[in-house]
Amino acid sequence: MIDGNAKDFIDKLSYEDHYVIYDGKKFFFNGCQVTKDEKGKIIKVVLEIYNLTCSSTIFSTSRLSVSDCITDFENAKIWNGKTFWEVEKDMQWVDC
Repeated sequence: MIDGNAKDFIDKLSYEDHYVIYDGKKFFFNGCQVTKDEKGKIIKVVLEIYNLTCSSTIFSTSRLSVSDCITDFENAKIWNGKTFWEVEKDMQWVDC
């Protein structure tokens, strides 16, 4: 990953938002959003990624745990038919 560490990127995705430039396009990673019930039990976790260049959602998953959302993302072939781990070396982690 350009200007960052891919493992750190994934680790922080569980609680932080990120911006990336890939293939000349800017993407916003809306880090895992956790919804809890009144007792504090997690009832939903959502992870979404948006292509800011064309204002579209390119990935969205809703699961019962952060780790399941991250796994869904890592397995998704949303980068020109490839996974994050197949293209991370060509991604630039940017502040905004």
